[in-house]
Amino acid sequence: MATLIFTEALISTGLGHLGRCTALAEKLLEEGETTVQMVLHSDQAATNWSFPCQVQSINWKEKKQLIEFLDGYNQRTDLSDFIFYVDSYLADLEIYNTLKDYCSELICIDDDCRIEYPADSTILNPGYPGLYLDYNTEKYKILTGKDQVLLRKPFREKFEIPKRNIPPHKILVTLGGSDPHLFSEEILSLLVKNFPALEKHLVVGPGFTNEVKLKELSDKNTFFYKNLSAIQMRDLMIQMDFAITAGGQTTYELDRCKVPMVMIKTAENQEGNIRGFVEFQKSQVVSEPKELVGILKNNFIQTSDID
Repeated sequence: MATLIFTEALISTGLGHLGRCTALAEKLLEEGETTVQMVLHSDQAATNWSFPCQVQSINWKEKKQLIEFLDGYNQRTDLSDFIFYVDSYLADLEIYNTLKDYCSELICIDDDCRIEYPADSTILNPGYPGLYLDYNTEKYKILTGKDQVLLRKPFREKFEIPKRNIPPHKILVTLGGSDPHLFSEEILSLLVKNFPALEKHLVVGPGFTNEVKLKELSDKNTFFYKNLSAIQMRDLMIQMDFAITAGGQTTYELDRCKVPMVMIKTAENQEGNIRGFVEFQKSQVVSEPKELVGILKNNFIQTSDID
C-alpha cells in the first residue's frame, strides 16, 4: 500500500525521529512500495540530510496546514488506501485523530506512551522500550522489541568490522542532535584530563550551541564531526574501540557495529531503551558524566596507559 510518513527534525528535538523514519522509508521502498513520501516539519536541523523518498516540508502539526495538505493530496490520489506513519515528540491527539480520518491505517511510532493514541491504531515501538510499557492491547495493535528496530540502510548492509584495540585507542562521543544539558563539555573535559593519550572523536549535532567551548576544551587528540551521512557515521563507528552515547536510536547503530558503549540518558523517553540494553545485553549506564572516569579506568583502560 502507499505510505505517508509524518515526522519532525528540529534543533530543539534532534534527529532521532528523522533517522528512523528515513530507515522506514528505505525499508518500504526495498520491499517494493511504489509510493512513499515523507511529510517533514523542520528548521535548520536537517539541512544536509539525505532522503530516500520525496519530502514535503510543512508544519503538519498545525491543523489548518495539515488539512490543506491532506485535502490537496486527496484531489490527486485517494488517501483512504494509504497507510500513515507518525513519529513525533510534539503532535497532539487532535492531529492524530485528523490523520486517522484520512487513511486506511494509522501507525503511531512511540517511545514512552507519550499520549493516548486514537483507538484501533497500530503502535510501533521499535526497540526495547515497548517491552516495559503497559500498552492497551485491546485498544491497539502493538509492534515492539529489538526485531522491530529501524536501522538506516548502511547499518543493515553487510560490512566488515575490524578488530578493536584493547585497551581502547579511540573513543567516540555521540549525544544526538542537540545537547541541552551540555554533557559534551563535561565528557570532553573529563576525557582530556584523565585520558590525554586517547583519540577522542566527538560528533557535534546540528542543535549544539557550544562548538566554540568544545574546541577550547579539546586537545591535540580530539577530532570533531558534523553533518555526517549514514554511511559516514557507520564508517566512523566501526573504527572506534569504545563509545559514550545518549540512550536513543544511536545505541542500535553502535550495537550493529559491535562497538562497546556506555550510555547516558539525555531525554526521558530513553529510559526504556537504556533499561533494555542493560537487562538484555549487559550494557553499562551512567547518570552523570563524572561517573564515566571510574567505568573507563576499571573496565576498559589499563592504568599504565593513562598519563
